[in-house]
Amino acid sequence: MNKIFESGLAGSLELYDEIASDEEFSAAGNSFFERSYFGTRVLILAANFGDEITLAGNMMLNLSAARAEIFVAYSAEKVHSPENINALKILGVPREKIIFIENLKRLIVELRANIIFCVEAETAAQKKLSAAFEKILGEILRETPDYRPEVYKKFACATALNAPPDFYASNLMSVRRPKIGVTDGYDFDVIDRAGYGWAERVRFPVPEACRKTLLKNNPLAVAIFAYRKNHWSALRICNSDEVFFERRTDNQAFFAQVTNPAACDFQITGGEISRDKILAFDWSEEVQVRRVVIYGNFLDNSPAKIKIRLTVDSGAVYLDNVYELPSRGRPLIIDTEKIFVRRAEIKFVEGGRDFGIAEVEFFANVNPLRKIAPFVKLVIGEDFFYRCDVPYEVEKIPLGLYKFHVDEPVRITAKASGETILSEILNGGGEIILNLGDAKEIALAAEVIGAPDIYDEAVIRRVSDLTQIQLKIGQWLDKMRVHKIRKI
Repeated sequence: MNKIFESGLAGSLELYDEIASDEEFSAAGNSFFERSYFGTRVLILAANFGDEITLAGNMMLNLSAARAEIFVAYSAEKVHSPENINALKILGVPREKIIFIENLKRLIVELRANIIFCVEAETAAQKKLSAAFEKILGEILRETPDYRPEVYKKFACATALNAPPDFYASNLMSVRRPKIGVTDGYDFDVIDRAGYGWAERVRFPVPEACRKTLLKNNPLAVAIFAYRKNHWSALRICNSDEVFFERRTDNQAFFAQVTNPAACDFQITGGEISRDKILAFDWSEEVQVRRVVIYGNFLDNSPAKIKIRLTVDSGAVYLDNVYELPSRGRPLIIDTEKIFVRRAEIKFVEGGRDFGIAEVEFFANVNPLRKIAPFVKLVIGEDFFYRCDVPYEVEKIPLGLYKFHVDEPVRITAKASGETILSEILNGGGEIILNLGDAKEIALAAEVIGAPDIYDEAVIRRVSDLTQIQLKIGQWLDKMRVHKIRKI
């Protein structure tokens, strides 16, 4: 009977130990790592020391290596610490780029970062920072039409600090969806509410140095060790991807006169409109609209119905339909042909007691312009993989693909001993079954058709029982070393 490989050894969290994993990961490349971000400013907004690592440790390494200028700002801490300086130095951020926030609005306006990573609301300090950031950025976006940064938010506890301690799995695993009763401290399910759809999460690859299977060789773990506290959090934070939720800033509603400004303030977890009034947006000049996104009250567990009317410049009504607004604040997304709108109206039709509209967005394009370039990444099950070790008895592997703002089909090829054993096109989702045959090592490539500069490469390697035993021994020794560090 053919045995099919299951990602992450069926999700096992057993702490495997290893020895043979210091060797280089051969033939694993991705166009994501080849982009230059020279001249790009990146702002990391963290509450306390250590939050910056759980928030964007891998991205700091990625972007600093690509020559971006990275600034880290803290809202709760007030003075430098040797641990803080050392940790950020490891991640590529010099002391002079470390900031303690006194005036967040002035910092954002003066810095004009192209990319911003900010914590989402979990701890008290994070809630304060997250709320302040969204409120202030909403003001800036309305006041400054020529500034539209890329914004990525993250539940740094639920998807990093309190995530499963799965680093010592036989293959590096991706970030898992947090679950109530399983994820430490995760008592309210925010995933798949408002703009935090798990299927729509943004996943970035991790740099080569962070794919090692020993913590002693992993710069992200070394940065955590620099804080000399909670060393075991490295087992939770070090994964094969880094997860965020993107917040678009190119909302045309910022230019409109609005009957309720709370409907376009960049905050998607609050705000209501009256059931007996029309929420109206009026523009002094027509604006291009290609996509409309509406968020309801994220605490409302029942769907509602709303009526949407779009009036074009001539006064003609382009759209006048009733739509179902999803429950839990999940977005209603309406794509149109390219139109030029002068007025938009939204009216309540039917809904439960907790009905509300938190945010309304009008976008000129389906996708915005970004500093971070599109990329693709090969996956097995849910996991990003770069080099995947599988036992000899495994005969088949299901291959999938993650796309970051890539709509074109992708060709996936596999070669063993110089011969092509697979060449198929993935258009959309789905999986391809790879038959390993007698191959000991298989080189995989994914290339976007029509855009060969967007690609991914990975390796699947057959390993013996002896190699797996060596792996366990090496990781056991690595774990003992971390245990000793904690006692120093």
